[in-house]
Amino acid sequence: MSFHFNWPRFSDQFHADATQMLNAALNKGSKPRIIADKIEVVELSMGTQPPELEIRDIGELTTDQFRGIFRLSYAGDAHIVLSTKVQANPLNHKKADMDVMGSSRGILAAHQPLIVPMLLRLSNFRLNAYVVLVVSKQKGITLVFKTDPLQNVDVNSTFDSITVIQKFIQKEIEGQLREMFREDLPAIIHRLSQRWTAGKTKVEAPYLHKNPTTLPRDKVYTPSTDAVSRAPSVVVHPHSAAGAATGSPVSPGAG
Repeated sequence: MSFHFNWPRFSDQFHADATQMLNAALNKGSKPRIIADKIEVVELSMGTQPPELEIRDIGELTTDQFRGIFRLSYAGDAHIVLSTKVQANPLNHKKADMDVMGSSRGILAAHQPLIVPMLLRLSNFRLNAYVVLVVSKQKGITLVFKTDPLQNVDVNSTFDSITVIQKFIQKEIEGQLREMFREDLPAIIHRLSQRWTAGKTKVEAPYLHKNPTTLPRDKVYTPSTDAVSRAPSVVVHPHSAAGAATGSPVSPGAG
């Protein structure tokens, strides 16, 4: 059994929230030495093709919460474009980085750093993994990858014409994405879903913020002494309670 999604056109607010969270995730911790500036998301598209979820096990199913194990697969047309600055001078890298980047033949090298802007386009994502999915009306969506989901991603950059740098960037980006799927993406999905459920879930409490209605002091009714003296007094005798319990009429008596 599998799910079929109606993949919507995501709102501008969704893209703004997702971009903000992705920026925070991409810039936390240490970055490769080749990256010389912060990484910014300049374009984010969720594509037109939804992921596929195949049910493997259902652990809980109530009106308020669902928990199950799924096989998730994705081969859609989503893409993301990143902007940053890189250190393009091979001699300014440590020995390990130079070994990965290979020979510097054909590249003009100097001992001074060479910082240049770079655009990265990530596309052609292929994902396949087992996930634990929990959907709660109160707590939102929790998604945990049980296995490494990244099967493929195409990385195109400003340096595609330089093979050694292109391969180095591809390897670094794949490593960053694997870590992000494992550590950051579940938290991003959870926070986004909480914002969505917060807008959909409304607790009805019509009198929560209303003050009790009070009359102005000059409008408060105070019965006069004559009215109080003329009011009939009502005395309920002990046997009257029994009569009321049995449904018999109880008549007021004068004191």
